Amino acid sequence: MSNSEDIISYLLFFTGLLMTLLIPLPIKDEYRLFIISAVIFGFLVTILSRYTTKLEKQNRELEDLDKRFKTIEDLNDRY
Repeated sequence: MSNSEDIISYLLFFTGLLMTLLIPLPIKDEYRLFIISAVIFGFLVTILSRYTTKLEKQNRELEDLDKRFKTIEDLNDRY
């Protein structure tokens, strides 16, 4: 299930992209292409940083579970 932040960021991205593509701005095509690629790049950086944060959180949880499991094994071996 998506977070509300994810949904908002997707909506902002697509709104910005559509505005950039559809609004007839009096700029050259090269600059328009640069703006579109900057919007896409910013979106990708945001999404990848969120996934990195989620992966780090999962790694910490796995390390905690591994420590607990080793403790339980040690206790079982003693008795």
